[in-house]
Amino acid sequence: MTRLSTAPLIAAVAFASLGLGPLGCNGDNGNKGGSGDGPAAGSNTKIYNWVRSSAHKSLDPVDQFDSASAELISNVYDTLLQYHYLKRPYQLEPNLVVAMPTLSDDGLSYSFELRKDVRFIDDPCFKGGKGRALVSDDVIYSIKRFADANLNGKSYVLMQGVVEGMDAFREETKKLGKAVDYAKLEISGLKKIDDQRFEMRLTRKNSLALMPLAASQLSIVPREAVEHYKDEFQRRPVGSGPFKLATLSRRGVTILKKNENYHQSYPTEGEPDDQQKGLLAAAGQKLPFVDEVHLPLIEEPQPRMLKFKRGQLDVVGIDKDNFTQMAFRDDKGFHLKPDYASKFNIASEPMLVTQYFVFNLSDPLLGKNRALRQAIAYALDTKGYIDQMLNGRGVALKTIVPLPIAGSERDVKATWYTQNLELAKQKLVEAGYPEGKGLPEITIEYRHSSSQTRQSFEYHRAQLAKVGITIKGNFQTFSAFLQRIDAGNFQMSDSGWQADYPDAENFYQLLYGPNKSPGPNASGYNNPEFDKLYEQSRFMESGPERWAIFERMSEMIREDVPIVFTVSNIAVGLSQRWVKNRKQHMMIDLPAKYYDIDVAAKTKGL
Repeated sequence: MTRLSTAPLIAAVAFASLGLGPLGCNGDNGNKGGSGDGPAAGSNTKIYNWVRSSAHKSLDPVDQFDSASAELISNVYDTLLQYHYLKRPYQLEPNLVVAMPTLSDDGLSYSFELRKDVRFIDDPCFKGGKGRALVSDDVIYSIKRFADANLNGKSYVLMQGVVEGMDAFREETKKLGKAVDYAKLEISGLKKIDDQRFEMRLTRKNSLALMPLAASQLSIVPREAVEHYKDEFQRRPVGSGPFKLATLSRRGVTILKKNENYHQSYPTEGEPDDQQKGLLAAAGQKLPFVDEVHLPLIEEPQPRMLKFKRGQLDVVGIDKDNFTQMAFRDDKGFHLKPDYASKFNIASEPMLVTQYFVFNLSDPLLGKNRALRQAIAYALDTKGYIDQMLNGRGVALKTIVPLPIAGSERDVKATWYTQNLELAKQKLVEAGYPEGKGLPEITIEYRHSSSQTRQSFEYHRAQLAKVGITIKGNFQTFSAFLQRIDAGNFQMSDSGWQADYPDAENFYQLLYGPNKSPGPNASGYNNPEFDKLYEQSRFMESGPERWAIFERMSEMIREDVPIVFTVSNIAVGLSQRWVKNRKQHMMIDLPAKYYDIDVAAKTKGL
């Protein structure tokens, strides 16, 4: 999700915005909201609580760049397409459209037909305060906002070069500034047929063209809300999603309430064993099942786990210390120890996330000294970090692509750095700093200030110190982190990327030269050969020819070291037994609309 992971390196295991993420606190009786404003004891109101590990940035779909914001946006807004909740591998399906769009014979034009039963929520921005039907004009308006260079400075890469006339539209918005009038400026590749039908013409044949249409940045918004709320629109979402925003609090409890008019139903098919697991018991029933979703901001793991053990949380992620106490891993996976196995459920799933350190290639020290960057890569101990700090809840990568995605190291021959202190020392000599003598202290920017983040820093600090490299950490809020990275005011940063869509291209674009900050290429890596190969591979079908290109790109990353991979996390979470319909999903931010709560069992603590 583009989605810069808001979770710190350790916390990402527990708090990623995925089906295994943690839920927030509720009252002692299992029904009362953690903020004290939930339903009274004995109420049948179903509340699902979800912990936020970081505060959101913006609820305007085109203004967000982080998973914390995407969690909220994906629940109050809708996209044209979505990922099937139960099927694997991850598969697109209709959401706001009646069926998957049809492709023309020349492979260049998609035809869409919108559902007639989708309405925006009631809101003062509409005439009489009554929500209206979603129509083709809303889709075209929302795509124009997404392409507007004055509004979207980061995630446009999702659609860059995809739709005929969209890049030209974007360039024109740059010239016109805030004076741009969408009514007078068209995207030639978008054509309205009527209120329910429209067409999208591509610049070229592209097997990935539909994937961005499920990303939260391309959520459909009504013009009335944007014009009515103006700058407040980022805090006043008006969508057609499964929930409505009831309370918004950056540092407190954000509350979502059920949209009674939501159009979707629970899936009627899935994988072969989903029926046996009870995941199809609600097949065809109207969504969502829960009445409210409570999202308190709780940054530290111990209060979360304490509330979970008391039955006050529905789901929680496991941090390092609690994992040692409660769980273990063997060749068959992750398990709870006997004292906990009878009380809770445990589940795990590889995340579509790559964590890494970014080198600012504009930095006078690191940017011009490739040998120094290589020395740091050789000094880091990724395997030891995963074993000691993550309890094995992660894998070390050889390419930038997470293992579950086609085009990862399972398909591409690649090598990466493993800890070798002698080679690190040799590289330091080559860099001009034998044994680290004369090497200035290097600052790493962190997107979190939790105890787990600081533990992560201390581990890496100790490893780098073995060869004479001294680092210090700057621990900050995620918003402050983004501002510093966008400004290019850093040496190194702790970062991570969560897939917008399950394709390798979404990760290689992190190092594509034109995507430099404030885009996703925070390192400022600029390699013309790499860029040419990226452009060549971008629209190719997955297969050996594309993977051969990825192999060469991976070699360049290893040689130039604009980033250093640290871990691709495995999400491990615990859930109470009263949580129903829960299946791990790595492509849906906060899939609360599918979950259900057995209120009677929860009240009894069963």
